[in-house]
Amino acid sequence: MKKHTIITFLLITQICAASTWFTSFEEAQKIALGTNKLMIVDFWASWCRPCKEMDKRSWNNEEVEMVLEDFVKVKINVDANRDLANKYGIRGIPNMIIMDGNGKVVHSFTGYLDPKPLRNELDRFALSTEFLSLELINFYKNKNFYPALKVSQKYYEYSLLVDKNIKGKILKTSIEYLEEAQNLLNKKDLNYERDKQRLELYKLYSLAYSFDFKKLKDKLSEIKPEQIDTTNEYPYWFLVYIAEKGLGKETKETEEIVLGKDLEEVIAKGNQLYSFHEKVANQ
Repeated sequence: MKKHTIITFLLITQICAASTWFTSFEEAQKIALGTNKLMIVDFWASWCRPCKEMDKRSWNNEEVEMVLEDFVKVKINVDANRDLANKYGIRGIPNMIIMDGNGKVVHSFTGYLDPKPLRNELDRFALSTEFLSLELINFYKNKNFYPALKVSQKYYEYSLLVDKNIKGKILKTSIEYLEEAQNLLNKKDLNYERDKQRLELYKLYSLAYSFDFKKLKDKLSEIKPEQIDTTNEYPYWFLVYIAEKGLGKETKETEEIVLGKDLEEVIAKGNQLYSFHEKVANQ
């Protein structure tokens, strides 16, 4: 009986999420995380004529409403939620931001939009976040350094699965989590230098996943292998391997080093990323 009640509650919650504009940002976050959806947050005010016009002509358009089913919809009155508006740098309205369940910005657009351009803006980001679900929820519950790194890593991988036209947006979201991780670093922590080094290596992942292998190689040339903490060898050698692979360089020496360190996964992961690169290059 209890299990049946929980399932019924979840179903009702999802139905409500599909049809309701939330006014509580925090509640919408929980729904977004629970339903594997992004949020569309509409910053508005009662005195905003373009906002009212969008409510009347655009948000209620049948085709727009169909796309909105893939989002958790949020209306934020800027006068009643000044702190939240300031946090997201809202200077003019209507201002629409697509975010994940942790409030990280994926895409934004401003000003009045007719139904067709609004639908086009939304349609590109009508994505399922199921691939990111575990890491997103873990960070929501534990806003610490390593959970932030893990979400960032997952977003890097997710960038390979989305349309190439929004890949850059997904990579920028990954960088947002790295910035969060940097803010969570504590200089008094015994592992501060190790964690700082890992963060710097993870920042270079953006070059690997955007296939900028030349710039990645140049950045890695500034790092001495002997300075790498043993716990950071995996990300370092992964970057070295994919940079060589991407530039068509001989990887035998790196493979021998990696195998000697029992880091076979570096080669598998590097080859997987390179296969995505080849696929894109051949399109």
